[in-house]
Amino acid sequence: MTAARLRFHALQSSAFWALMGDVLPMFAAMVVAPALLRTLGAERMGVLSLIWVFVGYLSFLDLGLGRAVTVAVAAVPSGLSPERAELKVTGSALFALLFLGSISALVLAGVLHVFTIPFHLSSPALEEEVRTATNWILPSLPLLLVTSALRGHFEGKGAFRNLNMVRIPAGVMLIVGPFLTAQWTPDLSWAAISILLVRLFQMLALLKLLAHQQRLSVSESLKKMYFLSGWQQLKTLLSFGGWMTLSSVLGPVILYADRFVIGLMVGASIVSLYTIPFDVVSRFPVLIASACSVLLPELVRASHFSKNEQDHGSEWRDILNHAHWLAGGLVSTCAVTGWFVLPDFIAWWMGAAFAADAARLAQVLLIAFAINALTQIPYLALLANRQTRIIATIHLLEIVPYLVCLWWAVSTLGLWGAALASVGRGLVDFVLMTLACRYGVQSPKTKETM
Repeated sequence: MTAARLRFHALQSSAFWALMGDVLPMFAAMVVAPALLRTLGAERMGVLSLIWVFVGYLSFLDLGLGRAVTVAVAAVPSGLSPERAELKVTGSALFALLFLGSISALVLAGVLHVFTIPFHLSSPALEEEVRTATNWILPSLPLLLVTSALRGHFEGKGAFRNLNMVRIPAGVMLIVGPFLTAQWTPDLSWAAISILLVRLFQMLALLKLLAHQQRLSVSESLKKMYFLSGWQQLKTLLSFGGWMTLSSVLGPVILYADRFVIGLMVGASIVSLYTIPFDVVSRFPVLIASACSVLLPELVRASHFSKNEQDHGSEWRDILNHAHWLAGGLVSTCAVTGWFVLPDFIAWWMGAAFAADAARLAQVLLIAFAINALTQIPYLALLANRQTRIIATIHLLEIVPYLVCLWWAVSTLGLWGAALASVGRGLVDFVLMTLACRYGVQSPKTKETM
């Protein structure tokens, strides 16, 4: 078997494991969530959902270091002591995120101690239960951030199988754990403890894999990372990650602004008619992104080694061109299939009366998210070339015009206006990212000749 074919099979395997790392936990959530709702009740389930969303959103506190580690590790050349360079990168991010996560958890614990829980709850007893559960969940924040650095390391190495052998059971147990505790007691404190234990297991398992990869014990690996880590390396990572953080903060604002505008202008009772089809199709680009994530380290390696080998410039372009064709074919197939399947699926899931209005809305939103999925390719190319500033600038340029257009569209066309505004913003984002990738980022071969 030729080297090119072996590499292609390796990329296929990596894409499969990356996809499974997102699909299987998502499937577990779909299966378990209805039973968990019946066991906990609507109020406790709502609080648990908000806790999941809140902790997940706080992952932006990793300051983009997870992605920065991926790019830096992928760029480490084979030669003398590559393990030392990799541990220096990962260790600098890991200990910085451990410190930042611990401080953030302590600050949030203090805020919650001084102020009341920001949820309207039915009884003081439940309020105290939620406060206790929140105190148990906060220690998972530093674990989540440290895991982000470790995940970046394995993605940079292209070790997607090893990474997702840990991610898959951890992702499944994040939803199954609270379900199991709910069979014993509906107290959310035990659900929070189960989440904390899963985060701890995930972090320790990845540390064990990293140590095994380096042929060291876990304590030796941590000790070596600690002494190799330094401010200069961290500063380099932060220069990449800082702009990523800005994008991570702006991204959810852009993504979820339509819900709040609909609630303000049309009414909260109508929001569910929009959010349910929105949630169904919003999974689409996530799945494409997980499959495409294997391209990032490949593009970084092609870009890095082109500095010494002229033919790698064409390799960089070949990878990008193949990615465009593959993503285009996959997205087109899924979008066309989804267009015809969505009306029947929503009618089966939510009932014919609901589907009468929501199905067509879901089809328009599907177009928006299909465009978003295609945008992943130029986005990854910009990341591989460390052009995070361009990505953040595009998001900054988009946010105000989009909010103005969204407000006008909703006031004029209601829910259809929100869906059409999402399509328009997706098109603008795709065009800007593609132009930035084509003209703002030169291929490695071209850069070498400049």
